[in-house]
Amino acid sequence: MRKSLKLLIFLISLIGVANAGNFRNPHVINFNKQQFSGSNKNWSIAMDDNGYTYIGNSIGLIEFDGVSWHLYNSPNGFAVRCIAVDEDNKIYTGGYRELGFWERNDLGELQYNSLTSMVEDHFPKNEEFWHVFVIGNKVYFQSFSGIYIYADGKFSVVRVNGFITSAAVVDNELLIALVSDGIYKVTEKGYSPVLKGEFFTGKSITYIEKLSNNNFLLGTESSGFYIYDSETAGHNIWAGELHQSFIRNNINNALRTKDGHTIVGTILDGIKVIDKEGTLVQNINIQTGLQSNTVHSMKCDEQGNIWVASDKGVDFLSFSSNKSYTIYRHPELGAVYSAALLDGVLYAGTNQGVFHRKWEKRTEPFKLVPGTQRQVWDCEIIDNQLLVGHNSGTFLIKDQEAQMISNHAGGYSITKIPDHPNHLLQSTYNDLVVFSRKDNRWQADHLVKGFSDLIRFIEFDHRNNLWASHLYQGIYKIRLNEALDSAVQITHFGKESKIWRQGASIRTFSVENRVVFTNEDSIYTYDDLKDAIVPYTFLNNHLGEYSSAFFIASGPDHHYWFMNSAGIALFRILGTDVEKIKEFPMSLFRSEMIPKEENLIPLNQKTGLLCLENGFALLDATSPESGSEIENKQLHIRKIEIRGQEGDAEAVSPFNSRLRIPYNKNNIALRYSFPLYSSEKISYQYKIEGLNNEWTEPVKYPEFVINRIPAGDYTIRVRATNSWGNTSQTHELSFTVNPPWYRSTLAIMAYALIFSGLIFLGKYITVKRVKMNEKHKNEEKEKELIQLRNEKLQSELSFKSRELATSTMGIIKKNEFLISLKEKLKRHKEQLGTRYPDKYYNELIKKIDSNITGDDDWKTFEYNFNLAHETFLQSLKSEYPDLTPSDLRLCTFLRINLTSKEIAPLLGISVRGVENHRYRVRKKLDLSPDTDLTDFILTFQNGNDHPN
Repeated sequence: MRKSLKLLIFLISLIGVANAGNFRNPHVINFNKQQFSGSNKNWSIAMDDNGYTYIGNSIGLIEFDGVSWHLYNSPNGFAVRCIAVDEDNKIYTGGYRELGFWERNDLGELQYNSLTSMVEDHFPKNEEFWHVFVIGNKVYFQSFSGIYIYADGKFSVVRVNGFITSAAVVDNELLIALVSDGIYKVTEKGYSPVLKGEFFTGKSITYIEKLSNNNFLLGTESSGFYIYDSETAGHNIWAGELHQSFIRNNINNALRTKDGHTIVGTILDGIKVIDKEGTLVQNINIQTGLQSNTVHSMKCDEQGNIWVASDKGVDFLSFSSNKSYTIYRHPELGAVYSAALLDGVLYAGTNQGVFHRKWEKRTEPFKLVPGTQRQVWDCEIIDNQLLVGHNSGTFLIKDQEAQMISNHAGGYSITKIPDHPNHLLQSTYNDLVVFSRKDNRWQADHLVKGFSDLIRFIEFDHRNNLWASHLYQGIYKIRLNEALDSAVQITHFGKESKIWRQGASIRTFSVENRVVFTNEDSIYTYDDLKDAIVPYTFLNNHLGEYSSAFFIASGPDHHYWFMNSAGIALFRILGTDVEKIKEFPMSLFRSEMIPKEENLIPLNQKTGLLCLENGFALLDATSPESGSEIENKQLHIRKIEIRGQEGDAEAVSPFNSRLRIPYNKNNIALRYSFPLYSSEKISYQYKIEGLNNEWTEPVKYPEFVINRIPAGDYTIRVRATNSWGNTSQTHELSFTVNPPWYRSTLAIMAYALIFSGLIFLGKYITVKRVKMNEKHKNEEKEKELIQLRNEKLQSELSFKSRELATSTMGIIKKNEFLISLKEKLKRHKEQLGTRYPDKYYNELIKKIDSNITGDDDWKTFEYNFNLAHETFLQSLKSEYPDLTPSDLRLCTFLRINLTSKEIAPLLGISVRGVENHRYRVRKKLDLSPDTDLTDFILTFQNGNDHPN
């Protein structure tokens, strides 16, 4: 359904419309229930300020936004009979025992609000509403039996004595028509007569329009149209030639266009378009495009198009005026290759034959000229005679009858021969044929000898040289003899020439009596001085992009049509003046043109007929229209959907001034509407400022999906563009993609705190590490110093120990000597007796004893000992205060690891005496029997270090 709907919307935008605004060539587009997803029957039509179209359908309310259809089911399942839209685009609808209004929610969808409960008590049994009108701040619902007025949140009911057949707003007041009675004005308090009289007896009024102060145009169901004078009650039939038709087919509704035409919808014969004088302009029914002849409702949109609600769907009729081109589709013709307008008759040469129709009777069908079936290549008017180049030969057409005047197959191109006014030259599939005029009629005369080839275009230059374009192999320059029966000189410009371009068809034309050649790149001409084909610099410089034209058609008064791959342009070329009058984008027609056989026939100075595959187009260069109506329009955002990576979708309001999108749904889908019903092909493009600043390639439908949008602020701009290159106003939507949670403000704050903490911690660790490093370095230095100091002390201690040992050994040796000396003295005394006087003996003994136990030796020893064993004696004294100086001396000797034998001389006692002294010291030190005294003294540091 979606695909077929888009196809029909594309047809609306592509189709051409009438160029004169005369309603004579309407284009009808049909929409059926497969497109709008509703029931076949449609009852009413309305439009809002955005250009959206609303249709009351048998099962609900249908909305068309210019791109897509939407069906909203009716609240009670019955038909929506009537629609009206107020200035706030609130949509009021009515039906069977139901009335209310529709408003858009935050997502842009219509939601229904019923008003029935407020006034249901006033409903008759089968009350049904057929019309609704908005006048100021009041809403009028019309049923067959009364008017329900809604204002300021409450209802008032005007019940009438009669049957209401129709209603209309006239001079900002509601008028109603009662069957066989008259026309009344409705107020909140009741209703009063406006038009009364015998005229209304037996009549059912279906249309009311005020023409002037006194005159009304009244349409009746089965009695025709009348102009009614309110002062005299006089009446006259209007549109008299249609009077019986209206009686037979019944007038159901009507509307008046801005230019004064009346569009009448009937029950049995579709639509009739009537001008101001009451003359039928056009009858549109099933035969001419409608889906049904029963017209329930009509509405004219802003562009002058008519929307029709009928029994079989919805129809769109385009009557737009002032168009610079009109496409006439005639599938019965087949592909049109050439055409001619002669004596008010249009002739179309097609792949099926020659067809004709009077130029002014554009609604009449084309008729085949008998005998011309099969392919037609060329239609040329020469001396007011129509010559047709045909697959079978050449025909002369007169009074819509064909006479074959040449049986040489494939008449491609025919032209006059300079200086030979009674002769023509024609190119065919094989030969060049010379025609002569006899009794003012052209006839094939003879073939040109010496040349035979497949030639598509021929032209004579100012020197009477014939230039012949081969379909595929370049150009021939041919010189004919005076008798025109032989080619006396032939020059071929093929692949070696400058004009050759691979894949291009080289063609020959004439501009201002000068032969020119096209190769789809530049325009060339013949330089007879150089005898060469050279670029035509003058034209190339003045034609701009149309220097790449592949087709040129000469029109009256120095007018020329140029055609290239991009467009079609009309120029006026006179002397050195080149003026571009108008151009038409090729995209308007490209899909309907015949590739490699494009053709345009000038009809007058500024009008041309463009040949198409299933008809033709009229190009009017006098019209200023160039698709500019799009410039005043803007797209409307209809739907916004944000999606996650897993495809989960969420609809958001299209009315937000700025959209905020969570990062986990950073894919956005947008759908727009563009209610411009134009003859142009419309496409759409967007760009996103902040992401990319280039417009995307145009697409057919305004539906865009942008995936994986990075976090940030953006503005998406969307516009429509048509075939003329014009663009609509830009729609802007600002939105923000929030950063992911790990980049949110709270996360950043947390990161800042963590970072600060890390910085602080890092700084703390760094400082601590620096301090520890410094401490370590200091400790290392201190260790080194201590080591150095210890090494120094150790060295000093070793030195002192050596000195101590030396001094001790000296004392020992000295004391041993003295003891030995004392012993000798004792022996001498014993031997000499009295001979050795006691006085001398005792003096020597005393002297020896004082030297053995002398304080000087001890002080020297003690000094050296303290240097070697710092604080030993102090600690020992402090820990064991009972030790005597003699005990301390013993301990010092033990500290330097002397034996009892070595100690004895130092103390001046015997070894036995030393052992006894040791025993006493052990008791004072309170040593256990297992503890060796010497080991204890050697290991003693302080009071806590000795063993128990």
